[in-house]
Amino acid sequence: MISCKDVSALLMSDQLQAQTWWKRAEVRLHLAMCRLCSRLKRQLDQMHAAALALRESGDAPDAELEELLLRRLSEK
Repeated sequence: MISCKDVSALLMSDQLQAQTWWKRAEVRLHLAMCRLCSRLKRQLDQMHAAALALRESGDAPDAELEELLLRRLSEK
């Protein structure tokens, strides 16, 4: 079984899609059983969605980007 450390490293990198189908299946199985790793995946998905929304809105100056991102995440 794949460890939480390995799952979190794969989730936080762009390497998951480059893995074999077996490794991706192991990660999905782990996420189905591990509450902490599935929470991390949800948080990463929310951060990704918030960053995309900020980029698409075009109203975020660089100095305020972190504050706006944190505010949008807290709204979810």
